[in-house]
Amino acid sequence: MNADGDGEAQRDRTATAFRQADLEVDQLWMHYFSIGGDAGAMEIEAYLHGSYMLRPIQRDLLDHAIYELCNFQKD
Repeated sequence: MNADGDGEAQRDRTATAFRQADLEVDQLWMHYFSIGGDAGAMEIEAYLHGSYMLRPIQRDLLDHAIYELCNFQKD
């Protein structure tokens, strides 16, 4: 798979995890930003809806933010 295909596949997985976690975009964005993310809330929302692509490091930070928020909700 090429780099664009990898990014699109990651975006699909991230969007699925976001929906399953039942998070709000603002909640996700705030946590993502607090751990070093630099995309705006509108960019995150567009990314999750498939109309924007984040840089690889920002995609990874967003995935990490979802993971952490899911773990916080379990406690």
